[in-house]
Amino acid sequence: MPQKDSKPFLQYAGIATQLLASFAFAAFGGKWLDFKFFSRTPIFIWVLPLLVGIGMIVKVIKDTDRKTGANKNSDNKSDTK
Repeated sequence: MPQKDSKPFLQYAGIATQLLASFAFAAFGGKWLDFKFFSRTPIFIWVLPLLVGIGMIVKVIKDTDRKTGANKNSDNKSDTK
């Protein structure tokens, strides 16, 4: 019985792990910066995860796009002559 290709699953699992780790790091880093600068309003705890979210959305779009993704050369070998 042929086995299914598990590479797409591993790719998306890796992206999800990066996303969770990035948000956790940004939240804890923002909280630490707010305490370090004695901020009355929690500015860093809001701004850092927002910036990480925007950056991760751009990264996910680039990684999952078929034309500009990581496997750009291997997908289009039959197209180039």
